[in-house]
Amino acid sequence: MCGVIGLICEKDSSELGKLSTTLLRMLEYRGYDSTGAAIQDADGNIILKKDVGSPTLVTKKLGIDKLNGKIFCGQVRWATFGVVNKANAQPHEVKCKTHIFGAHNGNITNCDQLKTWLVSKGHDIKSDNDGEMLVHTIEHYFAIELEKIDLKDNLKRIDALKKAIIKANTKIIGSFASVVVDPVSETVACIKAGSSLYMGQGFNDVHGNFIIASSDLSAVLSQTKILIPIKENEFSIYNSSKAEVFNIKTGHSLQRPPMRSKLKTEETKLSESYEYFMEQEIFAQISASEKLINLYTGKSKYLELMKKLQGDYADLIKNIKHAIKNLESITELSELKKRSIMFFDSIEVSTLKTIAEKNNMCAENDYTLESSFSGFLFELRKQVSDNKIDPVIKLIDAIFLLEESSDINTRINQFVDKMVQSYEYGSSIYLIACGTSYHAAKTASIFFDKIPGLNIYPLLPGEFRSQYANSIRNRDVLIGISQSGETKDLIDIFNQVEKNSKEVTLISIVNNVNSSLALEKSELFIPLRCGPEISVPATKSFLNQLIVMYILALRLANRFIKLGIKKLCQKKLDGFWENLYKIPDLIKRTISGSDESINIIAQNLFMEPSMHILATGMLGIAKEGALKIREVVLNHTEGFEGAEFKHGPNTILGVNSIFGLDAIKSVMGKLAEGMDDALNTEEGKRLDGKGVLELFKALYNYSFHKKSFTDLDSDMKTLVKKVNEGSHLFDSLYTNYPLIFVTNSSDRDINLTISQINTHKIRGANVFIIAEKNNLLYDAISKVPESKYEVRYKFGYIELPETGDELLPAFTSTVVLQLLALKMSVLKRQLLNKLGIIDHGVHPDSPKNVSKSITVD
Repeated sequence: MCGVIGLICEKDSSELGKLSTTLLRMLEYRGYDSTGAAIQDADGNIILKKDVGSPTLVTKKLGIDKLNGKIFCGQVRWATFGVVNKANAQPHEVKCKTHIFGAHNGNITNCDQLKTWLVSKGHDIKSDNDGEMLVHTIEHYFAIELEKIDLKDNLKRIDALKKAIIKANTKIIGSFASVVVDPVSETVACIKAGSSLYMGQGFNDVHGNFIIASSDLSAVLSQTKILIPIKENEFSIYNSSKAEVFNIKTGHSLQRPPMRSKLKTEETKLSESYEYFMEQEIFAQISASEKLINLYTGKSKYLELMKKLQGDYADLIKNIKHAIKNLESITELSELKKRSIMFFDSIEVSTLKTIAEKNNMCAENDYTLESSFSGFLFELRKQVSDNKIDPVIKLIDAIFLLEESSDINTRINQFVDKMVQSYEYGSSIYLIACGTSYHAAKTASIFFDKIPGLNIYPLLPGEFRSQYANSIRNRDVLIGISQSGETKDLIDIFNQVEKNSKEVTLISIVNNVNSSLALEKSELFIPLRCGPEISVPATKSFLNQLIVMYILALRLANRFIKLGIKKLCQKKLDGFWENLYKIPDLIKRTISGSDESINIIAQNLFMEPSMHILATGMLGIAKEGALKIREVVLNHTEGFEGAEFKHGPNTILGVNSIFGLDAIKSVMGKLAEGMDDALNTEEGKRLDGKGVLELFKALYNYSFHKKSFTDLDSDMKTLVKKVNEGSHLFDSLYTNYPLIFVTNSSDRDINLTISQINTHKIRGANVFIIAEKNNLLYDAISKVPESKYEVRYKFGYIELPETGDELLPAFTSTVVLQLLALKMSVLKRQLLNKLGIIDHGVHPDSPKNVSKSITVD
């Protein structure tokens, strides 16, 4: 939801424009309504370039990549305050009282009031954009503070900027992150006041020392792994080598020593095997799910090996951990290289080499790293050229993986403790989330119902606020689910509950463990461990959310049985555990086994203007599948509980007025046929070019306005009647309405689905089904209905791998719906591009109007 960047380098460089372009493009998923960059060089010259459009288009069009300088302030916009135009694009450069430039990410809700106040104070406002109001407000107070000091004293000037930010914050109402630059002192300030913001510092040969702030963590990590922690309601004032962090309300200086990020950024690159990130991330679910399950259950062979080694090599493992953490604290690259070489020459590493040889690890080809230290270990690996250390690196990774597995086990136990207490007290448990995460919550409520028999309320933040916020009780539990951990709607609920003085447990399930939700808002968080996800539509994060909550439900059931709190069937629970380990292979088989049928159905559906996904017992999956199609295909799609469709939505079946490009194509084709027939008659042959045009106008007027024939000559009347009555123009518009059914393998749900299929197809529906192989289902969809729509009837069947289980199809059908949305998106994108339709917004990775992280109300 918009993205902002503030970068200051030690050296002036002709490469800054290229770097700025790269960073802006990394933020494209956060906004593409407009793009802008302000770049200042060492002589104080500032070039501001901005326009409507995505970073991919605008940076090239405006030549941002060719600019040189040392300070860069950039923004990508997802419009809220102010229409999409150049004036409302950011950054904003202002010179009314003094001279600064800046940009923001978020919403200033008193934007209109600020504008009125600023104009009354003599400011020249150029736009309706709330970002400009923020920059002008800081400028206003900065100018007041500058009047009190010697303008030649840079330290006092920087202190004046600090005071201006604190004062401006009391005037501004909203939730935002921002970057502002004082061009005179060459100082940058970044503010974190309710929206995501990350900082990092580093060094490279081109730019020298630098510090960067950005709404996007990956953008920071693409330049440095050394982070400067900054929390909500804090701001930083920084140059290329030093950053100070302050409390935005009191101005007190805060100690924020740099730390090295453990996150990997390798997954932010698109493999040559794939054309789109969405495709890469769908396929990555095979390995991501396996790694997650192994970590959460401690079942991988390397974890098993490390468990065995713990007893005999306790001191060695302790020393290795200590050494790696010491290396991790080093922020100078030259020092890191020197110390890395010393480490790999140590006795500890020599012992690890021996252990690797004894366990036949040296003959392996796969040295994939899985711990949260893997990014740093990969960095260490680059410091030395010895190929024999690969097994050692794998063992070190396993040391930390075991530690993390233990940490996750502790977190799960704490989670289960809270759930058991909640059950015993009769408390309420709420799963609160937005978008894709809400669909995961809907599905997870089924897991908790079927496995431990626990009632959980899955809710949108707005639903919780309107229906439950006033009735929440002591000992209730709120579980927030968010991939980014920065979802504004969800953070607002946590803030609201925290302020109501009730003893409510706040838990979050997040992928970004450095997020506000994880670090600042929750007493306990559970990590998703799905790695970076670049495509705006969530895929692997959704699947990992399902797996994590499936495991949590299993662990809770184990505890219920152990404590004798609930009578659960141990044999049935063992079956659920066995099914957990089948999920990665089921995903793999789903991808490989459904490709052909998905391609066929995608061809049938990609130009349909509207469709419904009807699930039996899997409403969350239906809604998520519908969201994926809406996001990347831009076709209207709704997910419904199958049996609910007959209670009103089925009016869409049969003759309706929802038409798409296929309908236009059909009408134009019919019109061409009718005109051709008419022009081959005696009356038609008498027409010249002008007469053919008159015939077309007469057809238009008669067809759409029902004008009488009184003003037409006899030949024209004959021709109009022949074309209109012979071609059946409007009949050609109507096609059967597409319904996609999703069901599990239970007899009850299959029978319900068959009943719905037969009910709807006779009323004008094309029927497609996603289910495990079932002859009764196939017979139900393949029998052509005896109705006036039978000549148009289409059907299709995407077979899921057979499991015979009620819950596992939630995972396999999810993958099918993701692939279906992807293939439909690619087909529609290709067609619209071919037709020359501009700004259509169909794209698997960055579709129009949506953002990866929603950080505004």
